[in-house]
Amino acid sequence: MSQANPLLLSEWRAMILAAGFGTRLKPLTDRIPKPLVPVAGIPLLELSLKRFREIKPRILVVNGHHLSGQLETFLRQTSYGFQRVEYLYEPLILDTGGAVRNASRYLRGPFFVTTNADVISDIPLREAVAQHLKRRALVTMLLHDRARYNQVEFDQEGRIMAFGRSQAASGNRILAYTGIQICSPLLLDLMEREPRRPFSLITFYRRLLAAGRLDLLGHVVDTKDNYYWRDVGTPEDLIEIEHDLSNDTGLAVRLGII
Repeated sequence: MSQANPLLLSEWRAMILAAGFGTRLKPLTDRIPKPLVPVAGIPLLELSLKRFREIKPRILVVNGHHLSGQLETFLRQTSYGFQRVEYLYEPLILDTGGAVRNASRYLRGPFFVTTNADVISDIPLREAVAQHLKRRALVTMLLHDRARYNQVEFDQEGRIMAFGRSQAASGNRILAYTGIQICSPLLLDLMEREPRRPFSLITFYRRLLAAGRLDLLGHVVDTKDNYYWRDVGTPEDLIEIEHDLSNDTGLAVRLGII
């Protein structure tokens, strides 16, 4: 992320969204929380930590709910030299939007990044952060082409127009959200107006679009040829990831597994 202001890079914040039951991974998640499910012997949460290791945020926030004690213990033992790691236990799962709002006191830097704990990827942040700062976006969502998940419509200027559409207006594209985004702290100000209850980021973004906001942007990344991306939702996903690792000797290095 060397193209961005070094001062900003020393102050930015990050959040790993790690609450949830991991229902589709049962019975494995009956005894361990989904973020600690291993891939090639490495817990998912550890892979997320390694993703930020070279560009450490000033504050890293992790939320959790199911089998919370295991997550908290893991974070105490696995710091990777971060300046500050905050673990937020949610007695009631707050969903993605509610979780970010709940963490707002820790995320108020020049920008913050959120990533889903069940996403495995080597997508770099440098170019997306540069675009986010240059265009003074409220949110920059990293998007990619995944036919079964494509639901985010954006125009030729990169502005997000709608969520959940299967067909785009003329000239627009529809792609999928990677689970990684860059946000302005102004987003937290808007969230403060929300009732203190669980709510999803996408539902919140829909309301912002309906109110006429034009500063929600999409940044396209190529996860077919240039970068790796997998969502770990089912046992089949774990099998596919292991297959990918066995067929690409450099992948384990890029993901921080070895």
